[in-house]
Amino acid sequence: MKALITASFHEKGLSLLRSRMEIQYESYRETGKLYFQAEELVEKIREERADVLIVEADLVHEEVFQACDLKIVGCCRADPLNVSREAASERKIPIFYAPGRNADAVADLTVGYMLCLARNIVSVNLGLRSGKIHFESPEDIFKVFNQYGGFELGGATVGLVGLGAVGRKVTERLKAFGSRILVYDPYASEQLVKDLGAESVTLKFLLENADIVSLHAALTQETQRMIGEEALSWMKPSAFLVNTARSFLTDERALFKALQERRIQGAALDVFDEEPIQPDSPWLQFDNVICTPHLGGASRDVVRHQSEMVAGDIIRYLRGEPPVHIWNPEVLQGG
Repeated sequence: MKALITASFHEKGLSLLRSRMEIQYESYRETGKLYFQAEELVEKIREERADVLIVEADLVHEEVFQACDLKIVGCCRADPLNVSREAASERKIPIFYAPGRNADAVADLTVGYMLCLARNIVSVNLGLRSGKIHFESPEDIFKVFNQYGGFELGGATVGLVGLGAVGRKVTERLKAFGSRILVYDPYASEQLVKDLGAESVTLKFLLENADIVSLHAALTQETQRMIGEEALSWMKPSAFLVNTARSFLTDERALFKALQERRIQGAALDVFDEEPIQPDSPWLQFDNVICTPHLGGASRDVVRHQSEMVAGDIIRYLRGEPPVHIWNPEVLQGG
């Protein structure tokens, strides 16, 4: 067998696969190449004579499955929507994926955001660098203390919208600070929320009472634009919004206006309707908004996680053992 790997892959995963097959590794992060056109990907698969394909962002649609004799597909994502499940299942081709691969990374960034907002870390650093914050008298010191001292997470109420893999990781981290944790997730059981040391509440109650609101819901028809003008009006003027999930969970125009009019205290955003965020983005005009270019799941550890998960399942499958994470388990039915 031969595998074409265009995803970012860790050496541990590569070594595991090399024990069973030949590898052609061309990480898109190194080549800068993404396959969005079926013709290009088909040509590459045929050129390499690969029967195993492991991708991260490439589009593997019906045309690819029709033109290539693939035996296994790996997708280094938690939501492998870029791979046609229907086309793969029709041909009995398993799709192995990596749910939760970036949960720790996104949770770390989320809590980092919360600390930055609570203690004004970014604002103070920029103020010192620009000279806006300077000390010429004792009064200047006291003024900075009063303006930028912030608050402790242990005394704060944090509201989490969504309790999936990332939401649970954030909850575990916040427990160490002693925060009061409110959760809105209609699909999370009361027992799960209780076991995590959190409180299950309505969205309105969460928004009205949280000092920090953090979004971790999956993007669905139900959740799209759920944080709009009305929802933002429920938040306290002193509250912050954190979004490391999906931009379309919010109504960007309503959020922009709320921040512009200082109807909420501030925000930290890793996701935007139009990405990547550019230097001239209007979001960067705010002194009460922290912006990062969708870095939540970009840690080097995520590459290791996804590689070990996908490679491990491929090896298990080849050994005739049950895989742990398979996107289309129906292909295993009937032996």
